[in-house]
Formats: sequence, C-alpha cells, structure tokens
Amino acid sequence: MYSLRNLYASYGKKSVLRDLSLDIPPGLVSLIGPNGSGKSTLLRVLSGLMPYSGNVLLHGREVKTFSRREISRNVAFVMSSNNFRPSYPFSVREIIEMGRLPHRGIFTRLTHYDNEIINHSAEILGISHLLSRGIMTLSDGERQLAFIACSLAQSTETILLDEPTSALDPDKSAKVFALLRTLSDDGRSIIAAVHDINLSLSYSDYYIAVKGGELISHGQKISAEVLHGLYGTKFIPYHNDERNDSMWRALPE
Repeated sequence: MYSLRNLYASYGKKSVLRDLSLDIPPGLVSLIGPNGSGKSTLLRVLSGLMPYSGNVLLHGREVKTFSRREISRNVAFVMSSNNFRPSYPFSVREIIEMGRLPHRGIFTRLTHYDNEIINHSAEILGISHLLSRGIMTLSDGERQLAFIACSLAQSTETILLDEPTSALDPDKSAKVFALLRTLSDDGRSIIAAVHDINLSLSYSDYYIAVKGGELISHGQKISAEVLHGLYGTKFIPYHNDERNDSMWRALPE
C-alpha cells in the first residue's frame, strides 16, 4: 500500500518524524504508540496534508505529486474528534455529502447514485436517524460516527483514521472495528491510530509501533518487550477464550 523511505517531518524547527523506513501492507493496520509519538503526524503525511522529506509512495507513486483532488479520490482521512470541531452548523447529511466532493464539482447536484452512497454510509454506521440533525448538536461520539460515514461516502481504496473510537462507548467502539474489519476483508486498506491496543490488535492484520517520532517495531504479532519499550511499563498476556487469542494487561512498575 505505502512504501516509506527515510521519512522526516517537522513542525517548523520541531522534528516530529525521524528516518522512518518501512513498507505498509494492505489490510487493517493499527498504528500504536504513546501520546506525542508522531502517530497523527504520520497520518497527515500519508494523506498528503503535510510536507515531508524522504519518500512516501502510495502504490508506487510519490504522495507529494498527487493533486489534492487525486489524493482525495484515493485516500480518505478522518481526523480525531479531539482535534477537529466544525465551526458551522452543517447537518449530518451535509457532512456525509462532503465525501462525494472528489467525485463531482462543488456546484454539481448530487446524483441518485451519490444519494444511495450517502444513505448507505449513514445506515452502516447506525446514524440514519441523525441525518437532519446539526453536527454541532451531537455528542462527541455521534459526531465521530458522522465523520467516519463521510469517509465511507468518499469511496476510496484507502482510509486513514486518527483515534476513531476515542469518543465512543465500548459497544460502539467494537462495532466500528468490526466494520473496519469487514471493509478490509472487502478490499479496502485501513490505517488507524489507536490507544486501545486490545481492541485494535484483535481486529488488525498488522501493527506499526512508533515512539518519539521513530519506528520501534512493526509486524503481525506484538510482544511484551515491544509494548514495554513503547509505554514504559510491564505487560502480561492473558488468553481470550471467546476469540481464542491473547490480549494484554498493563501492570504498574
């Protein structure tokens, strides 16, 4: 999906990402690491929203060579609800409609096909009953679901999500990751920056661990040693009988 070589990114004089080199496979990928590790910055680079040095290739093409419309037809990016709050009272339907903009002109009327995609996106996120509501009247969790629905309506092959479940209750968080798993199984590639490692890793094909702007580890199976290095505390595995896999418990040191 993506190929990164000697990637550097900074905000002014503050270096955030340093010498990242890896190939990111297709599928559902969890991006993990402590706060301030560079996860959000990496997603912004991958989405073409942030300048960088080095190489970032999407399907073999340098991301910085894509026009804004080209990249938005290939990559949808859902920012964290903690970092983005709309300042205009769009309705939920209008928010989801924005996902269709890369496929039509700003002043072009929505087609029947567009409306079908918009309605279906709202339906699978369980927010059809909110379509007429103003986005600023919603809870943080409802607003986050509307933004995810917008990304689905964008109909891109790749979806990037920054903390997609941070404002959601546990049941809705599990529903979102189950949806991401289904989308991945249907052929979409998804990278999600997350804090809940047990929820995310149980659904993911692959993980990327970053800390201090540097790549710590990546692969299919994570270890207690990697988690200790990331978060500075001991982790012990325990078996999840229902899913027949291992989960992780952090212990204070």
